Amino acid sequence: KISEAPAPNPSPVLVTTLPTAALSRQSARSAADCPYMHTVSRAALDFDFEKVCSVSLEHAHVYACLVCGKYFQGRGRNSHAFFHALDPEHHLFINLKTERFYCLPEGYEVIDPSLEDIRFVLNPRFSSTEIAELNSKPRRFRTLDGKVCLQGITGLNNIKATGYMNVVFQILTSITPVRDFFLALREPADGAAAKSSPSPLLLGFGELVRKMWNGRAFKSHVSPHEVAQEVYDRSGRKFKILEQGDPVEFFTWLINTFVKDLKKCEKR
Repeated sequence: KISEAPAPNPSPVLVTTLPTAALSRQSARSAADCPYMHTVSRAALDFDFEKVCSVSLEHAHVYACLVCGKYFQGRGRNSHAFFHALDPEHHLFINLKTERFYCLPEGYEVIDPSLEDIRFVLNPRFSSTEIAELNSKPRRFRTLDGKVCLQGITGLNNIKATGYMNVVFQILTSITPVRDFFLALREPADGAAAKSSPSPLLLGFGELVRKMWNGRAFKSHVSPHEVAQEVYDRSGRKFKILEQGDPVEFFTWLINTFVKDLKKCEKR
């Protein structure tokens, strides 16, 4: 994957949770009881990029700071998220895997409906009824900057030279059967079903489709960074992020790879 080399880190990060009763769900607080709710900055949040710690570049136990939007690992006393929380006003975090909110360094969980919009932007969900009504009842919504958008009409950021990928992604997400399939595609939650889990490429593209059709998005554009990274890896570095490619050749490779991955899921 294309990423910068991590900065020297003499002390290893610990991802253990705080050994206090404050981390139990019984001690969870509502927004009315948390004094830092006013510091949340939705404009700073961007969940389109690879979910790795900005310090250690590790993927496990990653949290997003709801004030500056940066990703940090762990929430234990020696973790990167814990030390970031010592900075004034940077106390609220969301676990990018469990989608639960925490206040650090105190360590208690924050449970409040006012944060549901953030959880939905991180991981949009669609019911079968909502999917069936997308063509007949598209939703109009207003982004944080005041733009009125129509659901499904979403721009894709050009990361260096990913324009040839973006045009293929836009075409596929506008084909109703393809769109509906990926909107409903989810990673199995239980361990038994995980054996037949779709490939990272299928899951990554499914996440991109859900974000492009999110009728409650904070912004009018989406970055295809994660799925572009997966394409780069799966294609043996044939389809690059930093160099323009042939969209027709990419389209053919992507469809064939989707078919192969889906056949593997059926066999499992």
